[in-house]
Amino acid sequence: MLRPICLALTLLTCACATAPRERALPLTKLRLYETGVGYYERAGELGGPAGATLPVPSGHLDDALKSLVVLGADGEVRSVAFDSRQSPAVARARAGLPPQSDAPIRVHDILLGLRGQEIIIDQNKARRVRGRLVDVIGVPDPDLLGVRPTEDNPGPSTAEQAGAVPEKTFALLVTRTGRYRRVDVAAIDEITPVDPGVRARMQAALDATVALRSNTRGELELEGEGADLRIGYLAESPVWRASYRLVLDADEAATLQGWALVHNDTEEDWDDIDLELVNGRPDSFLFPLAAPRYERRELVVPDRELSSVPQLLDTTPDAMWGDFLDLDTLRSYGGSSSAYGRGSGSGFGTRGTRVSSVRSTQTGRSDLLSVGNLAELATGSGRETKTAFVYGAGQPLDLGAGRSAMVPFLQSELESAAITWFSSFANGTARHAIRVVNSTAQTLPEGTLGVFGDGGFAGETVLPRLKPGQRRFLGIGDDPDTEMTIVERDSSDEPKRLVYARGRLEEHFLRTTTIVLDLDNRSGQARHVHVKINASSNTTIEGADAVDFDAEREHPLAIFELGASASIDGRKVVIQEGLSRRTNVADLSEAQIEPLSVAATLTEAEREAMKATLARLTAQHEAEAEVARIKAELATVEADIERLRGHLQATGGEGAGQQRPLVERLLETEDQLQAIRDELDEAEATLAERVETTREAVSVLGD
Repeated sequence: MLRPICLALTLLTCACATAPRERALPLTKLRLYETGVGYYERAGELGGPAGATLPVPSGHLDDALKSLVVLGADGEVRSVAFDSRQSPAVARARAGLPPQSDAPIRVHDILLGLRGQEIIIDQNKARRVRGRLVDVIGVPDPDLLGVRPTEDNPGPSTAEQAGAVPEKTFALLVTRTGRYRRVDVAAIDEITPVDPGVRARMQAALDATVALRSNTRGELELEGEGADLRIGYLAESPVWRASYRLVLDADEAATLQGWALVHNDTEEDWDDIDLELVNGRPDSFLFPLAAPRYERRELVVPDRELSSVPQLLDTTPDAMWGDFLDLDTLRSYGGSSSAYGRGSGSGFGTRGTRVSSVRSTQTGRSDLLSVGNLAELATGSGRETKTAFVYGAGQPLDLGAGRSAMVPFLQSELESAAITWFSSFANGTARHAIRVVNSTAQTLPEGTLGVFGDGGFAGETVLPRLKPGQRRFLGIGDDPDTEMTIVERDSSDEPKRLVYARGRLEEHFLRTTTIVLDLDNRSGQARHVHVKINASSNTTIEGADAVDFDAEREHPLAIFELGASASIDGRKVVIQEGLSRRTNVADLSEAQIEPLSVAATLTEAEREAMKATLARLTAQHEAEAEVARIKAELATVEADIERLRGHLQATGGEGAGQQRPLVERLLETEDQLQAIRDELDEAEATLAERVETTREAVSVLGD
């Protein structure tokens, strides 16, 4: 049992530029998770002049700081220190470089960052200049432009020079004697800042860039005492993956071998460690802790803005106020206005598809007709009692830095059988498959599965995550020796009950499908043929040798036993399924209602309701036809009116005698239009009444 140790002082300090310790606390235990993290546990003795360190890659420092835990029977930890880690933006800005981490660094940028500093410049390995850098200036280069200025052609204008005009760059220095020297930047071989602090800031900028883009090794330095302390922490680690081998014996017994692929992506050898593999996904997130963060402060006069970097990084309050600093530039140094960012996500969810329109008729499983429950065949006896399973390697692991290994983590008998699989009752060839049941006491993580039998390789697939008692049907290859031929197929629906609910007619019916088939096995081995049936669990199957249910795909299975080099001829299979069909009242048709009005399998009350519905539905459809006729007539009259108005406009400049007949015809047509509109209103009112009477006729079947 892990027992937290009492800390003498809960202190995490940042030691600036301290020398790394020599002795790393030995790694004794590693537990890998499926969420991409590993729990590293180190144990040993603290104390003595050398102390002890935890070698943590710089990119993993935040994880280690937020998860560090001290365990053990006795002892104390007084501090955990580490070298301060600056963000690249801060480190580069302090060195006078462009703060953007992806911005290139040129000699010109280095010189700009050294303005005001005393430097030594070596030119062409032969000339040395020492002085304070005043500025970096650029002038148009006639040689690069291809045209030298003359009296007739003075060269590009100032506006043109502000564009993409090639320039020669010079560094302007003032020496200790007060002389100003201009040095061609292109001829510079070396630049040496005299101030060691300037050199240190440049080194810090390079270190921050390397830490951002690599997994350089860092150190957490432990100060304390104790003979047997254990220190645990999280770090990003490659996800361990499972790979299985299923060995089938002649008597259908099977052995499952589980291998775990683990990777040591650190720079440290793993020597004699206890490896544990967790089949679970505990929540883990990233959070910035290691790098210093700065809150924004206001400048009283004038109003100031907060920043995520030091405000006095490369300027003074007087310069900010009097020189009218571009605040957009300041924002670009600071990046986001928030010191910490937070993301959110859901580990669980549902996936669906939005339907743009509701189908008039929907068919599905009936909840009123109980034909059978084939899903009971797939009920497993095992149960899971833990939220996560931990697999321990049988022996301590030795794995060098940068190497990977396959570690056995499971060997157990597994309930399984080789079968032949057809995806439906249709002509065609079959697939080799296996039926596996997780008969172990632990959840099996997802992994590749190689199947071996008959003295060789049989195929491979992917074993999905299986809890104890769960089973799956997994295809592993084609079976060209087993064929199915459908000789005859017939299907019929028999109504059993009618119900009106929520504006829809529900027809519960029994669908009977009769299939006559031939099966042919040309191989020298027996076949256990499984055929998937496109039906629900509310189904009965007759004519098969056995029946099963695929819980993953939620379909029943018909099973046929075929001996070696044997065949089945003319086998009759009868499938009965309880279904329901739901139709909106507005979408009912005579073709649907008429068979129901005379169905002997319905009650007298249901048939009478369908007869009344049929009569009213006929009247409703007559009203619908009348409305359609009037709308067509209305469209014709509206077109005539538009045509007459066009003629009248065309004769606008001619005599009134020619316009009068057109005006009279237009007025008559408009009167006709109004009469048709009145007729349409009456027809639509009649249709609404008949739709309501149809609904009333169906509603007597309300449950």
